[in-house]
Amino acid sequence: MKIAVLSDIHEGLNRKRTQTDIMVLLETWMSTHQPDVFIISGDLTAKPDKSLKLLQQLQGNLPDVKILFVHGNHDIYHDDSEHAYETLLEFEGNLGNGPVELGNDWVVIGDGGWYDYSFGIEGYSHEAFNCGTYGDITWPDKTYAHWRGSDITETNRQIYRIERWLRAYQRKNILMVTHVVPFSKYVVRKDDHNWDFFNAMMGSSRFGELAQKYKVKKYIFGHIHYRYHDHYQGIEVICNPLGYFPSEWKFETAEEEIHSSIKVIEI
Repeated sequence: MKIAVLSDIHEGLNRKRTQTDIMVLLETWMSTHQPDVFIISGDLTAKPDKSLKLLQQLQGNLPDVKILFVHGNHDIYHDDSEHAYETLLEFEGNLGNGPVELGNDWVVIGDGGWYDYSFGIEGYSHEAFNCGTYGDITWPDKTYAHWRGSDITETNRQIYRIERWLRAYQRKNILMVTHVVPFSKYVVRKDDHNWDFFNAMMGSSRFGELAQKYKVKKYIFGHIHYRYHDHYQGIEVICNPLGYFPSEWKFETAEEEIHSSIKVIEI
């Protein structure tokens, strides 16, 4: 079974900047390569209604591909992010609806996740990270994402949900998916507080701890806009973002960049 992986598509911004229909290029790639499953690990675009519409169109145009999705932080930008989360559950392939079995031996388990500042640098309090401002820069989630509880409360809620599923399916081979980063190894540090302060918003070590506890075989995530295909503590780790044009792209055209960024794995 072939599984294609991509995150951080940021359809709206990249479409405007490249003057190219990103979703058409994705459809063309999938029609050509015909994966069995396509996993989008968050940040399809900004705001839930737009993300839901794009997901439904993509699945409708590609009925032979099972499209699976977890929300990214941009997907739930809304005055009420819990409402946004519920809106995105209208897409059948949203892993927030529950595990998806692939054949007899494998299961995909996940959700977008959130962050609890466990990757934050020393010298700053939870209150400082909760404020999310360093110098004249404020982390965008603090402006556009509005959970009813704190960041840590939301992380706890998602940890509880995912662990319940992991426990129920622990006898199968598990492919785990979040948008946020699960292991500190993949958090980029630059010894520059203007950058490193915001690593607090990259994810939570608790997702990685769950993956280890339940002996997850493969882990897919996004959010950081750096590409990895690695093996870490017995887990195959894949982070495959499209990222922002032009600063994070290697190629000049959207077609070339999409072709280079999609990762295909087999189970």
